[in-house]
Amino acid sequence: MPVTKHGAELCALLVNDLYGELPSRILSALFTKGRSTIAQLAQYTSVTPRYLRNGLSVLIQQNLVYHSTDSDSKSTSYEANADASYNIVRFGKILEVIESQYGTAERDLVQTLMLLGFARVADLAQAFQGRTPRVNGHTNGTGDDVAGGMIESVNQLNDTLARLIQAEIVETVHAESFRNPVEVHRTIVTELTKAAPGEKVTKITSEQEAQISERFKTFRDKGKGLKRQLDQTRGPVTKRRRLQNGHGYHFEAATASINPNIIVRVNYEKCIVELRNQRMATFAMDILGNITGDVYRVILDLLTASVPRCRSDPRVDEDISTGQLAVTTLDILRSLDDSLSLQHGIGKAPKEKIDAESAERVRPQAPMDSDTEPDESDNDMPVRRASIRIDIDQELGDSEDDVAETNGDRETKVKFEDGGMSRDRRIEHLRQHLLLLSESRYRFLRQCGTQGRGQWTVDFARVMNRLRESELDSYIEQSFGRHGLRLTKILREKGKLDEKMLPAAALMKKSDVQLKMTAMQMAGLVDVQEVPKDNSRLANRTLFFWFFDRERTEARIMDDIYKGMMRCQQTLQVERHRERNILSFVERKDVKGKEEEVMTAEHYNKYNRHLEAQDKLLGQLMRLDDMAAVFQDY
Repeated sequence: MPVTKHGAELCALLVNDLYGELPSRILSALFTKGRSTIAQLAQYTSVTPRYLRNGLSVLIQQNLVYHSTDSDSKSTSYEANADASYNIVRFGKILEVIESQYGTAERDLVQTLMLLGFARVADLAQAFQGRTPRVNGHTNGTGDDVAGGMIESVNQLNDTLARLIQAEIVETVHAESFRNPVEVHRTIVTELTKAAPGEKVTKITSEQEAQISERFKTFRDKGKGLKRQLDQTRGPVTKRRRLQNGHGYHFEAATASINPNIIVRVNYEKCIVELRNQRMATFAMDILGNITGDVYRVILDLLTASVPRCRSDPRVDEDISTGQLAVTTLDILRSLDDSLSLQHGIGKAPKEKIDAESAERVRPQAPMDSDTEPDESDNDMPVRRASIRIDIDQELGDSEDDVAETNGDRETKVKFEDGGMSRDRRIEHLRQHLLLLSESRYRFLRQCGTQGRGQWTVDFARVMNRLRESELDSYIEQSFGRHGLRLTKILREKGKLDEKMLPAAALMKKSDVQLKMTAMQMAGLVDVQEVPKDNSRLANRTLFFWFFDRERTEARIMDDIYKGMMRCQQTLQVERHRERNILSFVERKDVKGKEEEVMTAEHYNKYNRHLEAQDKLLGQLMRLDDMAAVFQDY
C-alpha cells in the first residue's frame, strides 16, 4: 500500500490495538522518519535502547518491519512494512476464506501462525501435541483420525501444513525474508551495473535486465523449495483439495516428513488472491445468482492455483496474468461439489409460450470491449444462434412437468427436478452457467478453446476494472446523487466536454449542472480546464472544459477510506476505554459464558449496547476495507 498520512496512522492504530503501545510508537516513528537505526529511533521516540529492542523484537516476530545489517559498519537499520501492518485488519476475512476453501484444521494452523508471526515446525508440533484429541466431546483414542476438526496430533499437523505449503498459503522463511524487496532489487541492480574503475557508467542493457529479473525472481522463490518437493511426493494440491469440498477432509498420513527445523509463516500475498476470488465470485453471484457464482468460484480457484499474487511486480515485470491459463469444462465438472444443483439458477419458461423466431430476432447482442475483443463476424452469428436454439429446445424439452410415455426404444423422460441426473445432462447444465458468465456485460468468463468440451479463461484485469467502476459509481451516487453519477459517466465517456454542452447531454437545467459540477469540483472528483480564445482572458472569451480524472479520484477515495477506517478504529478505542471496567470484569474466567447470570441488569444492558456499537464499527471497518482492496490490492 502507498504510505500516506492517514494510512500510516491507521497502521499504527491497528498495531496498537493488537500488540500494544510500544510497538505502535516505534512503527509510527519508522513511518514518519523512514529507515532508522536504534540510536536514531531512541532520538525520535525518547525511548531507551533496551525498550526499543523489546518493541522491535515484537515487530520483527510479527513481520511488521524489515531489517538489514550493513556488512561494513555492522549497524542494523529498520524499516516499516506497511502491507503487513495493514493486513492486520484482514485477519478475520483470511481465516474465514481459509476455512471455507480448505477446512477447519487449516484455519486452526493459519490462526496460530498469525498469532506467532513465524515459528519452527518443531515448536508447532510441540504446541499442538499438548491438545487432548476429542471428537463430539469424547476422547478419540489415538487422535490420528479427526474428521474436519481441530489439529490434535503431529501427523495431522504435518499433513495440514504440507497442504497449505503446496497451496502457497504458508511459506518457508529464510535469511533474506526480512529484507525489503525494494532494497534487494536495488542491491542487485547496483551489483550488476557497477562499472569497473575508469569505465563510464552506461545504460542498463537488455542482458543486464534479464539478469536482474532472474536474480530477483530467485530471491522471491527461495521460500518455494519445500513446495516443489511436496508437489513431487504428494501430487498436485488441486486433487487433494477436491476431496474436502471445503467441509473437512479424510485424514491421510503425510507421505513425506517435514524438517522440524524449518521456519514457516503465512503468505499474505496468496491469501489476498483467495480474497480476490471470493470478492469476484460474490460480484458474479449478485449479478447472475448463487449457483452461477459457485461455479465461477470453482473456476477462479482452478485458474489461480499457481498465481502467487494479484498484481505483477513492476520491478521485474513479472507476467502473472492468467489470460494464458485455461480450464476445460470437464475439469470444472470434476471440481464441482456433487451436491451443487446445476439445474437451478437458469431461467426457464414453458416451450409453448416462447416464439423462437421472435426471441431470436430480438435477442440482444452481448456488449464487447472494442479494445480487447473484436466483434463477431456475420458469418459466425447464424451458427451461434443455431446452437443456442438447440440448447433452448433441449432445455425446454427436459423441463416438462409431465413424465413422457415410452415410445418404442426411446427412454422415458424424467422430471427436471429429479435428483438422478446423467453426466451429459450435468455437463449441459454446466455449459448454460458458463455461457451466462461469458455473455454477461461484465464478461466474467471468456471461451478460448474447444478442448475438453470447451476451454475457459478469466481476464482478471478487465473484470476487476468493471468491479472498480461499480464501486466508483456507488461512491459517487451516495455522495452526489444520481445526477452527479450521470454527469461523471458522461465525462468518462466523452472525455473533456464544453460547459455549454453538458446540460443538453445530461438533460438537466444549466443552473443545476453548474451547482452539481461545482460541488464535485470542490470534492476533487472533476476539474475544469480554461482555454482562452484571445489574450484578454475574459470570461465570455474563454472556453471551460470539464473532465473527470479517474486516477486522481481513486487516490482521493483511498485517502478518504483510510481516514474513515482510522476514525472507526479511534472510536472503537474510545468506546472500549469508556466501558473498560465492564470489559475487564467480563474477561474474568469465572464470568465468561455466564455474563447474564453474574452481571446485574444495568451492567448487562450496557455490555450489550457496547457489543452492538462494536459490531457496527467493525462492520463499517470491513466494508471500507473491501473498497480499499478493490481499488488498491486486487
